[in-house]
Parts: sequence; C-alpha cells; structure tokens
Amino acid sequence: MGKLAGKVSIVTGGSRGIGRGICLEMAKEGSTVVINYLSHSSEAESLLQEVKSLGGNGIIVKADVSEKDQIDGLIKQVIEHYGRIDILVNNAGICPFRNFFDIDLETWDKTINVNLRGIFLCSQAAANYMVDKKEGSIINISSVTAFKGGPKQVHYAASKGGVDSLTTSMANALGEYGIRVNAILCGGIPTDINKWMFDEKELMDEKNQLSPNRVGKPEDIGKAVVYLSSNDSSWVTGALIPVDGGTFVK
Repeated sequence: MGKLAGKVSIVTGGSRGIGRGICLEMAKEGSTVVINYLSHSSEAESLLQEVKSLGGNGIIVKADVSEKDQIDGLIKQVIEHYGRIDILVNNAGICPFRNFFDIDLETWDKTINVNLRGIFLCSQAAANYMVDKKEGSIINISSVTAFKGGPKQVHYAASKGGVDSLTTSMANALGEYGIRVNAILCGGIPTDINKWMFDEKELMDEKNQLSPNRVGKPEDIGKAVVYLSSNDSSWVTGALIPVDGGTFVK
C-alpha cells in the first residue's frame, strides 16, 4: 500500500517532462492518475501504459486548461469514472522565451492564460468536489523564476509570481473546507521547453555550480508532489517550497 493508495489525482500537462515524472511517482504510491494533455496524445497513451505496468490505474483526458468549458469537461469525465477527486496537480504551463521588446500581446496573454488562469479554473472546478469530503490537496507547479526572473522570461516570471500569490490566497480561502494548497518552486530541469539551454556546455556547467549535487530530474518534482499530496504533509498549507538543488539560495 502506497502513501496515495485509494486517491484519485489529476495532473494537468501530465504527458511529458515534469508532468510525466509527477504521474509516475504518484502511480508508484498507489494513486489513480488522470493524465491531462492537450497536443501530445501518443505520449499520454504511452505514459498511461507505463502507469499500468507499475500496477497503477488511470485515464487520459484532452483539455486546454485555459478554457473553462474544456476544464468542466475534464472534471466531468473524472467524476463519471471515479466519483471523486482527491488531488489536483496544476502542472500545465508554457514558457515561450522572448526578449523583453519582442513580447507581443498575444504571447503575454497566452502565457498568463495557461499558467495562471488555467490554475484558477482547474482549482475552482476540482475544489467543488473536494468540499463535501472536507479533504483535498492542490499542488501548483511554480518556479524560482518568480523570484529570480530570467532576461527572456519576463512574461513567464510574472505568471509564476501570480501563481505564488494565488497559492497562498487559495490556502486561506479553502482551509475551512479541509483543502490544502501548496506550490513547488521548480529549479531548472531539462524538458522539451528548455532543453536547448542545457545542451550548451557552458550553461550546463553553470547549472551544476548553482545546484550543488546535480541537475534536477522530473522525478525530483514528482517526489515532492507525493509528499504534498499525502498525509505526511497534513499540517502544510500555503507553502511555497523550492525544489531546485539550492539555486534559490544562491
């Protein structure tokens, strides 16, 4: 029996990268995993088979987290399949690298809509099904970039700063219903979004210097999510927890 046995979890943007690592770690701990994706169906299918190979269970659901009707559809499918939602991991996000003067309104709006509006919409919809049980855990995947914004990530940093404020505010708003809300501030982890950065040896060396032990892996975030999802963290809410190999304090 794992730490999340009997729990139903939704992981947005779960088909690849950090989301994939989260799904696998949660499945290892016994959670049923709902893998949300938008445009990578083959990766989502492959991940679901891997989850099942670990003895886990789950479904995949396509939905754009920035669109309310699609989020409502996602939640409806989960309730129809399992009748409950115990854990929501708001992982879906985008980071279109741009020079400051090249950030057009379309890029700004899309980044805010996916990274911030999406978390609000998903949380509000899922929390409606946690209220009656007086129990639930919402974990928002943020970034240390909110505090140490990169030169090509002004829009992304702003969205993640909003996520951090949303996290602490939701923790206050939902605490009376037994729902805990926390955020993980990710450090630099190679994914499809940013792997070009890590392909440059000089930058890789810099990352290793900032992170005392090694470059991070998706499963590092997954293990932190398991902690925040489980009873081990029953007295933790409103926390912004860096999981970054030490870069936050450098």
